[in-house]
Amino acid sequence: MIFHRRYRPLGAAAALAVAFALMGLPVRAPAAEISPALKQVIEGAKKEGALTLSYAENIMGGTQGSRVAAAGIKKLFGVTLNVTFTPGPSFAPMAAKLYTEMQADQKASTDVYNGTAVQVDPFLKRGLFRAVDWPQLLPGRITPELAEAGGRALRIVTALPGVLYNKRTAPEFGKVVTTADLLKPEYKGKLFTTPYLAGFDVLVADSMWGYPRTAAFVQKLSAQVGGLAPCAATDRIASGEIPALAIDCSGSEQNLARYHGVLGHVILHDAAMRRYNYLCIPKNAAHPDAGILFALYASTPEGQKKIGRDLYGADLDSYPETETHARVTELQKEGVKFQDVTIAWWGSQHNIGSDLKKLIEQIAHK
Repeated sequence: MIFHRRYRPLGAAAALAVAFALMGLPVRAPAAEISPALKQVIEGAKKEGALTLSYAENIMGGTQGSRVAAAGIKKLFGVTLNVTFTPGPSFAPMAAKLYTEMQADQKASTDVYNGTAVQVDPFLKRGLFRAVDWPQLLPGRITPELAEAGGRALRIVTALPGVLYNKRTAPEFGKVVTTADLLKPEYKGKLFTTPYLAGFDVLVADSMWGYPRTAAFVQKLSAQVGGLAPCAATDRIASGEIPALAIDCSGSEQNLARYHGVLGHVILHDAAMRRYNYLCIPKNAAHPDAGILFALYASTPEGQKKIGRDLYGADLDSYPETETHARVTELQKEGVKFQDVTIAWWGSQHNIGSDLKKLIEQIAHK
C-alpha cells in the first residue's frame, strides 16, 4: 500500500481505512476514520520530518526496530520520516539524562522514552513527560486503562518475570511451579539469581509477600544459588554456562528467534507479576508528533508483532491477539493471580527501596 506525502483528504481517509482494516483496527464511517486529534499529529509529524530514537539496543528491537517503525509509520499514517537510532543507556540512566537535558533547556536525546513504572514514577512530579490523549488517537484500540499517569505513559509490552533456563542442559527447571521448588536439593548450585534481586522488589511489597517472608526466602536462596548474573546474561544461559536464572527481568528472551528451542521459561505461580513497559514522550522532544506516531504504530497489531514480539520478545497482554494475552489467560485459568505493577501501584509503595537494599546485602556475598 502506498501513501503519498501530499494527498487529497478523501483519498487519505479511504487509504487509512484500508490500512486500519489490514492491521485489525476498527474502521468507522468516512468522516470518523481520522480523528481531528490524529490528523493534527500526522500533520505535525510531516512538518517535523524526522524521528530521533535512543535506548538500549535490546529494547524495542533497537536499530532494526527503528527501521520497522519507519516503514510502518509511512504505510499506516502516510508520513515519511528520517529516523535515526543511537544506542543509549538503560532505563534509569536514560531517564536521568533526559531530565538533565530538560533542566538545561536542551532537546531530548530521544523523542520516545521506554521504561517501567520503577523509572517513570519518580519523574512524573518533575514534569519530564508530556500528557497525550492516546485513546483519542487510536479509539477502539488504545483504551483509557492503557494510558496511565494522565496520558504521560502508554503501556506497550507486558513483562512476565519467572525462571529462564536452558532447555537442553537443564530441562528439569521446566517442572518448576512455585518458589519453593527453587529450594529443592537437586537444583542446588544450578540456579543463579541477579545481584540486584530482580522481581523481589514486588515480592517485598505488603500486597505480595511482605518483607519478613521475602527475607526468609532470600536467606534460603542465597545458600542455594550457584552464583549471581544480570538479566543481560541471556547468552550465558543459552550456552549452558548458567543452567537457570530466577527471577529474570522480563520473561521474554525465550521468544526471540535466535533462542527458539534453546531457552525455556516458567512463571512462578506464587510470585506471578505483570510488569508493564511504557512509552513516554519527553516534554523537550525535538519531534514530539513523530514520537507519538512511533508509539501508535507500536500499539497496532502489526507493531505489536513486528517490533514487540519478533524483536523484543514481548507484547501487551491487554490486546487479545497477542501471545502474552494467551499465556496470561491460560495461567489465570489455572488459578494464578498476577500482581500488576502499574505506575499507580508502584507509586503507592513506600518501603520497597530500603527493604530491597537489605535483601541485596544478604545475597551480595555470592
